[in-house]
Amino acid sequence: MEDRETKRKLLSTFYGELSSLRAAVSAIPLVGTYLDLTLSMSGQKFVEERLDYLILQLHKELDEVKEAVMDNTFLQTEEGYDLVIKTLASGAKTRQRQKLELLAKVLRGAYTGKATIHDPELYIKIIDELSERELEVAFLLYSVKTEWKTNPPKGDNSGVMSRDPVWFSANYPMYTQDELEFILPRLEKTGLIKERTGSYMGYLGSSYEPTPLLGYFVNYILKNL
Repeated sequence: MEDRETKRKLLSTFYGELSSLRAAVSAIPLVGTYLDLTLSMSGQKFVEERLDYLILQLHKELDEVKEAVMDNTFLQTEEGYDLVIKTLASGAKTRQRQKLELLAKVLRGAYTGKATIHDPELYIKIIDELSERELEVAFLLYSVKTEWKTNPPKGDNSGVMSRDPVWFSANYPMYTQDELEFILPRLEKTGLIKERTGSYMGYLGSSYEPTPLLGYFVNYILKNL
């Protein structure tokens, strides 16, 4: 396993690639110099803290992996390099710890050679585009809807034909109906869920089903299959 200093050298290379951006920022009339100073001092400190936490999480993930299942050749490939750079870029943009933890899990799956039926770069893109809250809802919806396939709810608690924003806000009050009305279409745009279509007795719309992509994503993150 690479030591911490090796990873810091990788981060230094990553920071160096931001030089063209800093030049563009400095050229902004009136405020360019101030913005560059802010980004290069406070901004770099924030970025370093985020990537440091990402590296710490990757350490924790890989500490649980036996050396025999490690794919030591992965980072030597162009695919491996691209995945690391995209992971670092995504990590640098977010202060949300849960997203940084998910990014580390994606890299863990790639390190252990479990990416054959998966697309880790796509998973990075999903984590990058969605908020921590939206990712929570995606995992919750997958868990609930998968459970319904074998054990559908009955009686007044049934949500099979209900509008998801109504049912989930009633059964999981940490999410409001208005919030879910916004989040669920966002998840649909990423391809993680799709709205039910067709004519069903009593169907009121806004009921969603997990797509195969969401299943792959969840299982990759939780089980690294």
